[in-house]
Amino acid sequence: METKFIELKDSQVLYRPEPISFERDGVHVFVDGASPNWIAVDDRGAEILEWIDGRRTVGELRRLYAESRQVGWGKAWEDVHVFLREALRHGMLSDQPWDRPAYQGRDRYLQAGALKEFWIHLLQACNLSCSHCLVSSSPKGEKGLPTAFYKDMIDQAHALGARRFYFTGGEPFMREDIFDLIRHVTEVRDSELILLTNATLFHGKKREGLDSLKRDKIRFQVSLDGATALVNDKIRGEGVFEESSEGLRFLSGMGFPTSLTAAVTSVNLSDLESLPELAKELGARSVHLMWLHKRGRILEAPGQAFPSDGQLLALARRVKEKADALGVLFDNAASLLSRVNGQPGVKYDLGNLCWESLCLYMDGHVYPSAAMAGHSRLNLGDARRTTLESLWRESAVAQGFRLATVADSLSLRDDPFRFLTGGGDMEHSYFFSQNGKEGTLSGQDPYYPVYVELMKDIMAGLALEKARSFNNRSGFNSPVILHAMGEGSITCSEDAGDWLSGDGAPFVKTLHSNCVLSFDVEKPYRIIQKFYGAAAEKPQAELCCPVKYDAADVGHIPQDVLDRFYGCGSPIAAAQVKAGETTLDLGSGAGIDVFTAAKKVGPAGRAIGVDMTDQMLEVAQRCKPEVARNLGFDVAEFRKGYLEKIPVEDKTVDLVTSNCVINLSPDKSKVFAEIWRVLKDTGRMVVADIVADHSVPLNLQAHRDLWGECISGSLSEEEFLTGLERAGFYGITVLKKTFWKEVEGHKFFSITVRGYKFEKKVGCRYIGQQAVYLGPGKAFIDEEGHLFPRNETMEVYTDTAAKLSSGAYAGQFRVLGPDGSAVHVPAEAVAAGGDCCEGGACC
Repeated sequence: METKFIELKDSQVLYRPEPISFERDGVHVFVDGASPNWIAVDDRGAEILEWIDGRRTVGELRRLYAESRQVGWGKAWEDVHVFLREALRHGMLSDQPWDRPAYQGRDRYLQAGALKEFWIHLLQACNLSCSHCLVSSSPKGEKGLPTAFYKDMIDQAHALGARRFYFTGGEPFMREDIFDLIRHVTEVRDSELILLTNATLFHGKKREGLDSLKRDKIRFQVSLDGATALVNDKIRGEGVFEESSEGLRFLSGMGFPTSLTAAVTSVNLSDLESLPELAKELGARSVHLMWLHKRGRILEAPGQAFPSDGQLLALARRVKEKADALGVLFDNAASLLSRVNGQPGVKYDLGNLCWESLCLYMDGHVYPSAAMAGHSRLNLGDARRTTLESLWRESAVAQGFRLATVADSLSLRDDPFRFLTGGGDMEHSYFFSQNGKEGTLSGQDPYYPVYVELMKDIMAGLALEKARSFNNRSGFNSPVILHAMGEGSITCSEDAGDWLSGDGAPFVKTLHSNCVLSFDVEKPYRIIQKFYGAAAEKPQAELCCPVKYDAADVGHIPQDVLDRFYGCGSPIAAAQVKAGETTLDLGSGAGIDVFTAAKKVGPAGRAIGVDMTDQMLEVAQRCKPEVARNLGFDVAEFRKGYLEKIPVEDKTVDLVTSNCVINLSPDKSKVFAEIWRVLKDTGRMVVADIVADHSVPLNLQAHRDLWGECISGSLSEEEFLTGLERAGFYGITVLKKTFWKEVEGHKFFSITVRGYKFEKKVGCRYIGQQAVYLGPGKAFIDEEGHLFPRNETMEVYTDTAAKLSSGAYAGQFRVLGPDGSAVHVPAEAVAAGGDCCEGGACC
């Protein structure tokens, strides 16, 4: 989210939107439904937000905070300033009253430019007769249309942009031509295919056929409506549980991505709590709960009442808890998470039906979705007589769906979650609003309250996870935003184009129906590995910034390494490396900074490099013996790993460096926390990286090549420095800042930053020590809010005395012992005893 810089003068008045708020487990969540946007804060942050009313000034907020929290002026200034700055950056505060135009509906902002997915009901015939089947499939059902027709429809959908196809039925594997059709999608049209199946027919030649298919193009969603045979077979038929389980195990064993799906009824409600265990046993990567539609055979099934929202919510929570513990993805929660923690300001407005998705029924007619297939009132027309494009663009049904919008839903008009939920599922809204008549697309999804409560769970869960991992050993304890919408999420290039409507218009997206696929969290890593793997094999001069190393520092390094330097600064030169130190370079590439550090630390030190790219590590390892010969000693070593989980022990490193690599990480807060973890007490980090003048916009975040070129993943300078402070670093200093390049009107800079680690000790207490700030400023406020007027004697606890004696503040303070004499207090000298940091009161 791009925000302008606002100077926080005492006279500044701030404004907030009119968010709703809720509290769970001590976390306060504020939701701005009009955007949408949200933040989670602790009770101190909640109090500050409640005070902001468009009349109070920043100075008044500091006064109220000091009175409420019983803290001094310095601490009040520190805490309020930190919190307001973060809230402004995350778009939850403004220096102007909030005036946003009314949302006009999705048809004002979207265009039916291309299909993305195409569903095909291949047949109505099925070897099972499940009691809740939407289209009443059975062994006597229709067999579907000829192969040539389906291939032609696949070709037409592909020409309209579809790159993901779904085969459903009936049971797709009852068709003799199923493998021919599969190959037409995955090989001829090079597209992704999801097969919805009961997995009971995988015997003989079908197993051979499956073995010949592309694993990277095909996913299977297997249906079982119970975690035990006793429950499942009541719904799906005698012996089906064993057969489907064996089929799913077979698919997983062959390396196909698989998902286990169950339709929730009153019969299987309690049994489905164990679905994650069954998925784990059978090798499925995810589980998916399907809420019943008010359509099909379920309406005729005796004793299968629809579960209540409360029952569904309780089940979903238990399934998620078990799935998380087992490492199985719960698709329902993952889908909600992608919206809850998506980019702020993106409005989800109903489903993608007739915008990006269509369904071909087994009789040749086209419908908005698979759940609506065969319902005569929703028939777009006959694809045997009219082109798919014409039906999609011109049919009255399709146009009616595109005109539908959450803005027309009276029941959701004031609901702050409507743009996160997207208004719910259109199929459920339609069929539950029929009452024997034609349904309405603006009706309320009966499961809507379940979505909202699960979204609240996700919001609170993200915040609690951050709160638990917050570094309370550094002394920094200002109120912060525990989690803001979009933090840790990754923008995909496939989605960005849809969001960028330009001209200040809202970013509008539609919901996907039915099948939910896992998000590929490894994707950014693979993009970067591929990018820099190629740069290792063939040096690319255009990736280098204009950085010159001193010839005396790199004279011992082979040319192969120098040719593969892709940094944006010289952190080693600024780090004042000392003999005997242990250094760690993150994203070490071909090893230039590791080999430079090796010379400086000498034979008594160590120089470690960590990188995730095999090709770069191969160059470094190959050149390492030559460096050792040139130096006369060997202290360099290289390890493979990610910056978010550095393969180095706790508190073992004196200096951490990195050179234009932190911006490549999808989770920079974890990188900063890991750097703090591996540093020794009073150790330092000196990193060079690319930062932006403002937050990087969506179109640049999503650009594949710009990830490798240090643009897409860049933080703003403020975000970078704030991240270091939150991780626990103190004495943070920008040592160097130079302009790098401008991309689409956004300026990017190379900065070199230094920060120190100081860990609060058990045993910190007051023993009569004092500190005097020597200047040059009139006064000094540290990271903990301690105020030191120049040349005035201030009482300090043992930890503060030790911090002021070394690292960033050495030479700026005179620390006095109990007898008034000047002393130097090393960090390790803080004696064990009572913990003055208990309860958050650090010294």
